[in-house]
Amino acid sequence: MYKKYHIQTVTEEDIPAITKLVNSAYQGEPGSKSWTSEGNIVAGQRTTEDIVRSLVQQPDITMLQCIDEQQTIVGCVLLEKKENTLYLGMLSVEPQLQASGIGKLLVEEGESFARDHGYDTVTITVIDIRHELIDWYKRKGYRPTGNRQPFSNHSSKALASFSFMEMKKEL
Repeated sequence: MYKKYHIQTVTEEDIPAITKLVNSAYQGEPGSKSWTSEGNIVAGQRTTEDIVRSLVQQPDITMLQCIDEQQTIVGCVLLEKKENTLYLGMLSVEPQLQASGIGKLLVEEGESFARDHGYDTVTITVIDIRHELIDWYKRKGYRPTGNRQPFSNHSSKALASFSFMEMKKEL
């Protein structure tokens, strides 16, 4: 299944496509059946080109992208080196390709990156009312830590009451 995809680091040239992908994956396209859409929870764009650019330029952040056989970006993930853990975030898959293994591939690549850089844990944050995503991460070995963070995205507006739940996986 993974043979038709390859993973590479996001570059400056990829920023417009990555931004579009992330916003599409999180907000969904009109009529989309994306199971990861936050459109009913958060209004507004998930990110901007300026935000993605600033992330890509940070020395402790690596963004990986999944490229298909046609050289189209179909997924991405942000990896941030923290003091005791690698943070995995902004996991995004093209909505029409979700549930095809791309997200799993990107999570596995992130975990491999963590091991290669000397980390023995990976942390993520998930909207606490997104039970289907929490269950998906649990199946991948992630467990709730009990830590919560408030929603504080200035470019988006909360449409429901929620917080971010931290989950962790020991590698």
